[in-house]
Formats: sequence, C-alpha cells, structure tokens
Amino acid sequence: MPLDPARLERISALVTECGPLLGTPAGMDAVQQLLSDRQVSVMDAILVTRELLGAGPTTLGEAKGIVLSSLSRGVERQRHEELVDSLLDAVDQVADDG
Repeated sequence: MPLDPARLERISALVTECGPLLGTPAGMDAVQQLLSDRQVSVMDAILVTRELLGAGPTTLGEAKGIVLSSLSRGVERQRHEELVDSLLDAVDQVADDG
C-alpha cells in the first residue's frame, strides 16, 4: 500500500531535518526525541529512522527496535508490549480450547 503524497512529503522533510542530528553527540537519541516531541507516530518515526539508517534490507527491523526502545517512546512501548501480551494470551487460549 503506497503512502499518500502529503505523508511522503512530511516524512521526507523529517529525514532532511533529522539527518544533521546524527552528527551530534546525542545522535539517534536526539532524532528520536525530536520525533517524539513533534508527536510523530511510531510508524512514521520508524520510516524516518529507516531512511536515516540507509534504507537497506535489514534497516526496517533495526529502525523498529530503535524507535520502540527509545526512552522518549515509553508509552508507545508499553502499549506495544500490552498488545503482544494480549495476542499471546489469545493464542494460548485458542490452543487450550482446541
């Protein structure tokens, strides 16, 4: 599913803005803080981070890990963990009932 042009433009602008932050002492932490402060969604933050990593074949997983492990994404990380736990519980329940 392709991204709409306005979203692509926002992501591209964020990549351009965040690129120089990688050269600072705070590096990727500064990038993640900026994205969090701007209330960029987790999905878009992952896309921005992936682009900053070079968009290679392994960067999507790496970008997800960076975004979800960022201190500035504590709430999102907790929600993600709760969702995964709920899904695992549901799978276990189906296995027990089946």
